[in-house]
Amino acid sequence: MSTNQPFTIAGAQVFSGGGLLAGVTHVRVDAGRIAGVGDATVARPGDAVVDGSGATLLPGLVDAHVHLLPGCTALAATFGVTTVIDLFSKPETIGPERSALDDAARGQGPVCADLRTSGIGATAPGGHPTIAYAPFPYVTGPGDAAAFVAGRVAEGATHLKVIYDDGSGAMLDIPALDVPTIEALVSAAHDSGLPVVAHVSSADGAVTVARCGVDVLAHVPFDRMTDAHVREVARYGPAVITTLSVIDGFPGPGGVMPLLTQPHLAARLSARWRRVIERQAMRWMPPQPPDNSAQRYNAVALLESGLPILAGTDAPNPGLVFGASLHRELQHLVEAGFTPAEALTAATSAPARTFGLTDRGLIAVGHRADLLLVDGDPTADIASTQRVRDVWVLGRHVRPSAYAGGRIERDGVLWQRDSTRKIVKAIADMWPDFPAPEEVRRDDGELLGWAVPMSGGWQATTIFGAPLGKPSDHGEALDLLRSRGLACLAEPWWARIGDDTTWREVQIIEATADEVRLRLTDPMAEQPPSGQWYGHEDVDLSLDRPTG
Repeated sequence: MSTNQPFTIAGAQVFSGGGLLAGVTHVRVDAGRIAGVGDATVARPGDAVVDGSGATLLPGLVDAHVHLLPGCTALAATFGVTTVIDLFSKPETIGPERSALDDAARGQGPVCADLRTSGIGATAPGGHPTIAYAPFPYVTGPGDAAAFVAGRVAEGATHLKVIYDDGSGAMLDIPALDVPTIEALVSAAHDSGLPVVAHVSSADGAVTVARCGVDVLAHVPFDRMTDAHVREVARYGPAVITTLSVIDGFPGPGGVMPLLTQPHLAARLSARWRRVIERQAMRWMPPQPPDNSAQRYNAVALLESGLPILAGTDAPNPGLVFGASLHRELQHLVEAGFTPAEALTAATSAPARTFGLTDRGLIAVGHRADLLLVDGDPTADIASTQRVRDVWVLGRHVRPSAYAGGRIERDGVLWQRDSTRKIVKAIADMWPDFPAPEEVRRDDGELLGWAVPMSGGWQATTIFGAPLGKPSDHGEALDLLRSRGLACLAEPWWARIGDDTTWREVQIIEATADEVRLRLTDPMAEQPPSGQWYGHEDVDLSLDRPTG
């Protein structure tokens, strides 16, 4: 169909407003809006017809908690997340995403999820999340509140983010805003028509910011709430964003990251983002992954208290991918005790209502044609949302190939890499005893590779990040790098390049910390005589020939 051709989705069951719509099998779209909802009579002559048999049509999903990186709105759309709520990003990241949205509206470039942002969040000097985003403006006391809010309004913020976290939940001691300052920020934001989202990590903190009048809690508390905590928060009525998916940052059995265990999500994931998630498993983690049972309990208790519950992921934390991880969030909610319909509501009408997005979250005439068509019935099996058949944003069909493999995707992956390096360095500078990757150099200063701390020991990696041997103790990893860190470069390697799933034997001609020049050993392969450079985001390398 053409971009502007009206179309009718026919023969699907339709979810909206907390349940399936009785008797509704057809939805018509015209000029980017929903033009008809009902039976076959809503179709018009000349409409393109989309076969929805065996499928469920959902409103486009809303991720109520993200932090932007380049291209994330296009990535989110490929998984049916058609609106993202950003809860702390800087103007230099927000601007390009807004430009991408403008381009998409003109029919140029990939279709993108819509965006709402807080801009820079309000935190104390040196407070969370300084290590990820510094430098940025801080709030030193109540007297700064009006000017800080005015600055965010001028930048186009649609809500305000405040951070109330002294780090005690993670056994840290960091500066935090005090209650009078939060109250002043809430008052200034409300005077400007902005809702306020508060980052807290503890049950006591949730009560404190609720009393300050915030509109949304950015996380379900990480420690178990008492009945008194729940009653007190419910008395003030904030919505609560769940972010149960942060647990997906820790590998499961066999060292596999949880997102990659979901076949339909993994199959839709691009090769670059698969590599990001696989490599995030190679970092230091506690011997035992965190237990999020308290968060799951709190989510259900807050739901039962009558508060609006919103699904959010906190992407791009480790293990999380824009769009894909919201489907995992829905799974986590159902595993915690939500019904599938309650989980779907938390990702559609509830966040739309909370953030004043009156034109989405429901399948209703006049609403944006932000739609997700999935195989199966997610009201019976929430994992059916992962079986994405089609996605539309404002009636424009989303093609994953328009994003995967392109420059915008590469920019996002490199931004993620550089941001992670910045955070790891900041942690190492602040806490020298915290396990962190160690450079290993020859006596003349040449880099041999890295010794990377992991929960199972130390992993020796080459200068370009490929594993060398198995995890071992610290001394063995250093010895391995000294003996083979450079020598291994002359050995045959196996490479999986781009989105090709075939492993091929290669020679490493040259290598740096960020890219390698490879030459295929196959004499029949078409390639430059001197080989070809590849960024690490575009190649998997292994000394041993992988099986399968």
